[in-house]
Amino acid sequence: MTLYASDVMIKDVITISESTSLKDVTKMFAEKQITGAPVVNAQGELTGVISETDIIRKTTSIGTWSPNTAGQIMTKPAVAVAPNETLHRVCELMSNRRIHRVVVAEGNRIVGIITTMDIMRAIAAHDKQKSEDTPAG
Repeated sequence: MTLYASDVMIKDVITISESTSLKDVTKMFAEKQITGAPVVNAQGELTGVISETDIIRKTTSIGTWSPNTAGQIMTKPAVAVAPNETLHRVCELMSNRRIHRVVVAEGNRIVGIITTMDIMRAIAAHDKQKSEDTPAG
């Protein structure tokens, strides 16, 4: 059985505006118990992704520039896949790009998100289903 992005994605996606302060981003991450989120522009279109790693890497560097909004430090463009992309391809993208989340989108409209934890849950559920379907020997 082939799994697709739409089978694994979380549909209730928490997004962050490009203009959101980094202080508010970190507060939201703590409150929602997440480590990253898609970033959207004023029209609600996907423009990038921000993660705890982005915040740590880009705010601790020595220099005169001091970023203070999500839009200033987000990773862009966001890695996005269509809902009908295979989970195998999603895993390849995540591994090759060394990322922990992929946005599922139709054009610039976000329809879901897949994280490494979502993939592990899907694999565990799939393996459990296979073992229940296998007759005892």
